[in-house]
Amino acid sequence: MKTENKIIFTLIVTALLSQTVQAQSIGLFGMYQAATNDNNVVKILQNNNQGCVLRREGQTLGVQGDYKLPKTNRFFLLECEQAQLKEISSQGLISALDDSSENLILVEGPMLQFADLALEHRGDKRSYLFKLSDYNNQAPEQRRSDVQKLSAQAAQRQNHYNSEAFIRINDAYGIARPDELVVIYYNFEAQGQKFRDQNPDLMRQIGKFNQQHLTRYSYIGAKSNL
Repeated sequence: MKTENKIIFTLIVTALLSQTVQAQSIGLFGMYQAATNDNNVVKILQNNNQGCVLRREGQTLGVQGDYKLPKTNRFFLLECEQAQLKEISSQGLISALDDSSENLILVEGPMLQFADLALEHRGDKRSYLFKLSDYNNQAPEQRRSDVQKLSAQAAQRQNHYNSEAFIRINDAYGIARPDELVVIYYNFEAQGQKFRDQNPDLMRQIGKFNQQHLTRYSYIGAKSNL
């Protein structure tokens, strides 16, 4: 991914804080390495009996950022009725996922969906970005103000991104726990590049925000089969 891609991803995530959200549940996001055409993990997720629904799964297309992430080529997003990582009753599911994949990482927490039941709509034609991030919290009030200004500007531009879900992470497996994960998408792959190319002024503002308020972050490009 290019530098300008990284900058715009910061805005994408932080802008979410100013939007209205609905339908809170527990989100469990995972990434892992699997052989080509190996669908064992997908079958495990689809057949789980832990009160979870598989909302997104597919291929990761590239990772950039500060987190020390292992090599992965697949991802999934579960929507669950309760937390999985800390529940004894769910350890069978976690063990099965670990045994059927390599380099498994998981993050989990309360999940908010943007728009009513957003994850129930198919996302197989979209271009996804997942953002893991930590904030330095040195100036939280200024950060909120900056978010609101940048978000308002971005919403007026053509080819802007869409927000799907937000996870406030409170547990993790195979990775140092981030603060949050945001699920965003463009309606098609070229839309994101058009947005970045057409808005250099916004890119510069986002770069400034990035330096002032973030401590680390990673961005994962992805294509969903669901």
